[in-house]
Amino acid sequence: MHRLRQAARARGGSGRRGRPGRRRRHAHPRHRTTPVTPLHPDIARAAHARWPDRAPAWTESLPVELAEACAALSVTPTGVRFSARSAHVVEATTSAGARLILRSSPDPDAVHQAAVLNQLARVGLAPTVHLLRNTATSTWTAMDAVEPGTSLAEQEPRPRDLANVATMLRTLVDEGSAPPVPSIAPWLRVRLTDPPADDQPPHRGPEPAAVREAAIVTLDELAADMLAGLCHADLSPPNVLHGRGRLWFIDPRGMNGEAAYDIAVLALKLSDDHLDTARALARSIALSSGTDPDRADAWVTVVDAATV
Repeated sequence: MHRLRQAARARGGSGRRGRPGRRRRHAHPRHRTTPVTPLHPDIARAAHARWPDRAPAWTESLPVELAEACAALSVTPTGVRFSARSAHVVEATTSAGARLILRSSPDPDAVHQAAVLNQLARVGLAPTVHLLRNTATSTWTAMDAVEPGTSLAEQEPRPRDLANVATMLRTLVDEGSAPPVPSIAPWLRVRLTDPPADDQPPHRGPEPAAVREAAIVTLDELAADMLAGLCHADLSPPNVLHGRGRLWFIDPRGMNGEAAYDIAVLALKLSDDHLDTARALARSIALSSGTDPDRADAWVTVVDAATV
């Protein structure tokens, strides 16, 4: 993979310039506190800014709901709190010492994310989910901790890692059922039509209108014959973790789509937004996973133009 990136940079004019990809690292402990595990002020502010109608009730009910979730699971909070955008993510342990990760979010779409996570866990692609709970203010999930939990964003993927990802994606291709959640296509169309100013990669802004308009044509062609299937929908390197001798998918977006889209996201991020490199990598992963390489290639164009 390192050679791929070097080759892309050496070509200069082909693909994009060597700009670092967005890296949203998986949760790592910030610090240890008392077992109360309070909400971090930065997360509270982010939640209030994003969901002003839901966040106040969420923050107020969070301690009680955390205690109820821990009681239902017979676990004890350790006081370890993890980094997250606008969700409360904490560690707890069973009496036998097993580690669980509990997550609460006021995001109205969190219910869809939890449904996809649960389906991914059922087919062996995500850690086991022990709790799915929707309250008046939030959605709770609890899953097995992944150890060591090093992501593909932190450790350059080896050829065998990419082979393992391809095997996991084949499971997505073969999975016949998908949860009733929104499709990825309308969400992408909105990003291409009206790029959100507050949700762009730090190293780049929205693409020019002409690039986005061309990508909409490609998106419409892909969506016309896309069957609603199980899809991670945010398969960036930070969401692929090493644990117990294998890889795991975490933090799905909560939308249906197809494996070719997941391939495109992962290929583009691993290639640091170099289009030529990403297309070659996407086609390679697609062939290894039994996915149409032409569709994976086309999705790279859409993903890049939408600055996913």
